[in-house]
Amino acid sequence: MSSATCLMRSASLALRSSCRPLSSLAPRLSLLPSSLGSNQLTCTSIQARGMAMKCDEELSSFLKEEIATEKQNSRSLPALKGWEVKNDGSEVTLTKAGQGEKVVITLNVNHTVDSAEPDDGTGEAPEMLSKPTFEVDLIKAGGKTLSFTCSYTADEHPEGEEQEEADIFAIDEVTMFEGDNHSDACYAVAGDILDGYLYDLFMNMLAERGVDDAFVEELSQWCSGHEHGQYINLLAEMERWSKL
Repeated sequence: MSSATCLMRSASLALRSSCRPLSSLAPRLSLLPSSLGSNQLTCTSIQARGMAMKCDEELSSFLKEEIATEKQNSRSLPALKGWEVKNDGSEVTLTKAGQGEKVVITLNVNHTVDSAEPDDGTGEAPEMLSKPTFEVDLIKAGGKTLSFTCSYTADEHPEGEEQEEADIFAIDEVTMFEGDNHSDACYAVAGDILDGYLYDLFMNMLAERGVDDAFVEELSQWCSGHEHGQYINLLAEMERWSKL
């Protein structure tokens, strides 16, 4: 091989070697836009957090005033004489011992509040009452239970018609079960298809055990006060949360 050819090959190799470092810069340059995007996201996150903190402060301020107003409107709970009352948040249990049996009423005050009277257009807010569906279990000593599902009846009377004497609650369903074996497998009959005389006998049985119109009306007043207390507790928990 001539000396001239060797010189040309050496020059070509040197030129290619000097070009390689330039191509190695490309991956590094491609990282620059993502770095800029990261900085932009960080700024956006800080701005969003600042807005969230402002909203939390506004929520806390509103709740503080709302809690004070609601406490002024708090109502005292009537004494449900003859019943042992226990509650776990929105769930309430009333118990009474009878002759050879125990009467247990269970209910939940969630989603039970409505206006006691229709809005008459005067601008004055109508009274809000809790009227929950409730279960009445008549439990014999051996655990055999006759169970009633009851609900408040709608108090609606057409204008111009006299208001008839009517029960303020109705039996929606009747079932029986042993001990705690209450499930969908237990047969239940709807109250509105019961024989009329049998339905009246059931209502009289409940009244003899203290579950009559007077008690059920008092129960609504108790539930209204308890539900309102739960609402105030929820507002207070929200107010504490907004400060975390």
